[in-house]
Amino acid sequence: MTVDASGPFPIHAFTPRLRALGALLHATVLGTLCYFTALLFKDVLAGTQTLGPGPLAAGLAVGGVLPSIALRLLRLGTRATVTVRPEGLVLTQSGGAHFELPFEALEAIRPWRLPIPGPGLTLRLRTGRAFDYGLEVQAPMPLLESMGTLGEARNDPRVRYAQARSEKWRRRWYDQALKYGLVPGVLAGIFFRAHQYISFGGPFGEAQMYGWTAYFTSFARTWLPVFLALLLFGCFWRAFAEAFCFGAAWLGPRWARNVRIGAEWTCRALYYVALPVFLAVRLLG
Repeated sequence: MTVDASGPFPIHAFTPRLRALGALLHATVLGTLCYFTALLFKDVLAGTQTLGPGPLAAGLAVGGVLPSIALRLLRLGTRATVTVRPEGLVLTQSGGAHFELPFEALEAIRPWRLPIPGPGLTLRLRTGRAFDYGLEVQAPMPLLESMGTLGEARNDPRVRYAQARSEKWRRRWYDQALKYGLVPGVLAGIFFRAHQYISFGGPFGEAQMYGWTAYFTSFARTWLPVFLALLLFGCFWRAFAEAFCFGAAWLGPRWARNVRIGAEWTCRALYYVALPVFLAVRLLG
C-alpha cells in the first residue's frame, strides 16, 4: 500500500466514556427540541396554548442550552489532529499527547453506526479490539481518501451523508445573525407595533403612559414567543431534511450531494419566505 503524507486533519478524539457522555448530551438536546416542537405544533393544530413562553424558554434553557454548552466544552477538550504518513497515522491531541499507529497494526476503519455526538470513525486493530480513541470527523472523506485501500469506508452511506452535510451546512456568524436575530426581530416588531396602535393609539403610546421600562418589557414579551416559535419551526423542518438526506446518501454520492443542496434551499425558502408570507396573510386577513 502506497500512501503519501497528508494532513493534519482536525478531529475530536473520544474515549468510549467521553463519547458516551457526548452522545447523552447530544441526545438530550435533540430530545428537548423534539418534545417542545411537538407541543408547539399540537397547539397550532388545536388552536390552543398549553405552554407559555416562560416555561418554554426555561425548558429549552435547561434541556437545550445547558447540554449544548457542556457538549461544546467537551469538544474543546477533545480537539486533536490526525496526520497520515506513509508508515501510518499520527494522532496529536491538543494537550500534547502523541500516538503513532502503523498501518500494519490496522485491520479496518469503520464509520460509527450512529453519528452521535457527530460523524466518526473507529480504528479496528488486527488484535481484534478497537483503538483507544474514536475519531469524530465532520468531513471524513479527505481523511479516508488519503489512506489508500484502508480508506474503503469512504463508500459507506454514513460517510457520504457526513461529507455532504459538512460541505453544504456551514453556518457563519451572519447566517446566525440573520436567522436568530433579524428575522425574529422584524416579525416581533410588526406584531408589537400593531399591539401598540390597538392598545395605546400610537407606536410609543405605552412609553408615554407608563415609561420606557414598561415599553421595552412589553417588546421583550412579544419578541420571546416569536423567537421560540421560529426556533422550533426551524427544528421541525430540519429534522425532516436530515432524515431525507440520510436516506438519499444510501443511493449514491450524487444523490447525497444533490439532495443536500435541495434540502438546504427548501429549508431556507420555508423559513425566510413561506413563514413570513403565512404570518402576513394571517395578520392582514
